[in-house]
Amino acid sequence: MPAPVYAKGYLRTYATFLGLDAEELLRQLPSARQRPNLALGLDRTERRPRFVLTTPAVAAAGLVLLAGAFGGYAWRQVTADQRAGVVLASPSAATSALASAVASPAIQARPIVVGVHVTDVVWINAVVDGAPQYGDSGRTLPAGSIVYFTGLDVKITSGKASATLISIDGHNLGAMGVGVATREFSSQTSP
Repeated sequence: MPAPVYAKGYLRTYATFLGLDAEELLRQLPSARQRPNLALGLDRTERRPRFVLTTPAVAAAGLVLLAGAFGGYAWRQVTADQRAGVVLASPSAATSALASAVASPAIQARPIVVGVHVTDVVWINAVVDGAPQYGDSGRTLPAGSIVYFTGLDVKITSGKASATLISIDGHNLGAMGVGVATREFSSQTSP
């Protein structure tokens, strides 16, 4: 229903149009003076939400969750490391580790023979057991040359790897690669 002043004006205008007594009809209209605030709409209050979800609040909650997850992960890693240390520190573990170290046989190192066959003019450098074979500057080999190096660890560097064929203890391994290449051969990794 509209405000009382509008209702009275509408009723008065309509009664005059119909030819009725406007004052008589206005007296019969119920009075809205008991609650004037309702007629003006002043008594209405809007409900405000108790919790507002904003971008900074979401970001802060995400950071708290991330920090909690990281803390849990770190705690778990620390406790796992401590448990591993406790297991290794037990007397039975130390005894078994010592027994396995004593029981394993020593690996016998045997020297290997690395053969180098060049199919073109190639610069090479060879280091056998830490000692350079051709000084610091290496050596240029003519096409068709074959040289052999014997030792526990042999390192060959070739300036033209595609023209440098390698064999170890008579087993042909093929070309060293492409371009300039360095390969190391050890008695423990040889075929």
